[in-house]
Amino acid sequence: MFGIGEPEINAVAETIRKGWLTRFQGKTEGYLAQCERELASKIGVQHALMVNSGTSALIASMVALGIGPGDEVLVSAYTWISTPLAPMLLGAIPRLVEIDESLTMDVDDLERKITPRTKAIMVIHMANRPCDMDRVMAIADARGIPVVEDACQAVGGRYKGRRLGSIGALGCFSFNSYKNISCGEGGAILTDDPELFDRARNWHDAGTFVQSYDAPVKIPLFAGQDYRASEIQGAILFEQLKRLDPGLDQWRERVRCATACIEADGRFAIAPHHDPDSAANLALIFATPADCEAFCERNNLGSVFKTAGRHIYLNWAPLVEKRAYRDDVNPFLTEAGRDACFDETAAPKTIDILKRTVYLTPDWDQPLAEIGKRIAALK
Repeated sequence: MFGIGEPEINAVAETIRKGWLTRFQGKTEGYLAQCERELASKIGVQHALMVNSGTSALIASMVALGIGPGDEVLVSAYTWISTPLAPMLLGAIPRLVEIDESLTMDVDDLERKITPRTKAIMVIHMANRPCDMDRVMAIADARGIPVVEDACQAVGGRYKGRRLGSIGALGCFSFNSYKNISCGEGGAILTDDPELFDRARNWHDAGTFVQSYDAPVKIPLFAGQDYRASEIQGAILFEQLKRLDPGLDQWRERVRCATACIEADGRFAIAPHHDPDSAANLALIFATPADCEAFCERNNLGSVFKTAGRHIYLNWAPLVEKRAYRDDVNPFLTEAGRDACFDETAAPKTIDILKRTVYLTPDWDQPLAEIGKRIAALK
């Protein structure tokens, strides 16, 4: 997170003094509406909707696309557990796709995994690392399969000049405290499609629409959930949005500095990146897991495999064990989902790559002079 301070405190205090804690209490436009307008403009889409978490954004995106029982959704084997849980909670079956050395979806494996049941592709821009969106979109468009961009860990990031979250049918952001910008917990859904937007709005507001938004809903209302964000979240995020691009620019400058130092040093290989000019993340990749482990031991670091926790599919206990809160809502107990696999054989390439990779991203505010010293000190 790119800092938090007096501007956020003042915005929250103003919200509390006014007593406008929810979207509909105020007599004028509140912070949530302002955030949505700013997000849509900044990311380059027609519609943005703030919700209470990135997980909620992912689930609402599935609802917007009509994903349900018997459908298959392709997801990377390297992502936070919320990504596969989103289709699973709606009765659909998440199917794993390998990653490649960019630490994003292996597009060749994606193409192999598509079946007649595939109803959506969820690409994950992990740790500010964009997927190969040109190839993903070419494959998806040729087959008429919608793409959801899980950009929860890449808010504000770019791919060849376009903002992440603006390329697929829907984009999803997270504003959790570990993300680029934060309001503690929060999320957003982004799209150019007015019908998808209306379906997401309907789902996030319990299908009631107790008061009208700026644009009236144009679809029949259906039963939904309550994923609404509060004006306090909006107040914090309104100020955080001002920090986003300056923070990313600082981060990119430090990644460029570290990259130049590593390349000049010549001892280590940098993991490939699909838009190196916009990189806000740096990873080293080794020939073997043993080489990576030895490097980590010498430098008191950890491989991605050892440090990523529930970002690795082997640690998704509800999916590995195929458990839901009731058997009759468990997609893995249906004929369509019975063969779903989340053991070591499901994505061996992903496990191998994560065991050979270590993140070396500088802090976004690390003094530039320290970066060269850190690289030179690597053993």
